Amino acid sequence: MIKKLKIGLLIVAMAFFVGAGSAYAGDLVFSVDTTVTIGSASYTITSGSSATTVAIGASSITVTVPANAYFTFKSGASYVLNNTYGTADCSSSDSSVSITRAGTFTITPDTTATCTTSSGGGGGGGGGGGTPAPAATPAVPATPAVPATPATPAVPGNQIEGCGNRTTGFSTASGVSCVGNVPTTPAVPATPATPATPASSSSSFATTGVYNFGTKTLKNGSKGEPVKELQRFLNAKLNLGLVIDGKLGPKTIAVIKKWQKANGLVVDGLIGPKTKAKMNASVR
Repeated sequence: MIKKLKIGLLIVAMAFFVGAGSAYAGDLVFSVDTTVTIGSASYTITSGSSATTVAIGASSITVTVPANAYFTFKSGASYVLNNTYGTADCSSSDSSVSITRAGTFTITPDTTATCTTSSGGGGGGGGGGGTPAPAATPAVPATPAVPATPATPAVPGNQIEGCGNRTTGFSTASGVSCVGNVPTTPAVPATPATPATPASSSSSFATTGVYNFGTKTLKNGSKGEPVKELQRFLNAKLNLGLVIDGKLGPKTIAVIKKWQKANGLVVDGLIGPKTKAKMNASVR
């Protein structure tokens, strides 16, 4: 049995070099790293991967992963690996998709783009690579209100009866001179408070024309400034009236999926480089 298994694996490994159009069935366990060719590029199925079926097409590979097994597909050139599994990993040295649940999944490498992030690349949201969006302009903090100045009450003078506030002429009551009369100092009205100036928006779109969604893939439960940028985009593009709180929840993810479907992307609710690029392209 051991000899038959070794021979079977050798045949499978050799067959993978054939490239597009190849298909294999049965329980395949890859005991060594195995090179496969899709189009003109080479990729690796890593040691320990298992599959029930493997089909290599002209531009993609489709695998059926059994229960309690995994399948890892890697690009040594760090090509973007769009896939129906939902996530991809990316580093400066390679990119990979590690499938850890049972099912049939398709991986479609994009040899025109390389990933540049160090965390999940995102299916549907995957792809795009390139230079990340510029950092957002920091928000200008609110200017606090200036409190009102209280009114100054009138100060009574040492007045000569009949002179009022006059210091010349004569009293209309007694006819004495008004020289030396001390007028009453009139009251000074209160100065109204100056209202606070609200903080300015920290969105980079106003200054750069690009929403800064950050470099990490956004998903349900994500938080922070990149999520606020996503909420600003959705409010501006779809008039959703979302509260800009930097928290990404399931209702917003449902909207993202509809947007991905309408724009020809993989509908997975992950906001990765490809989805981000599409969003910014839609506002130019």
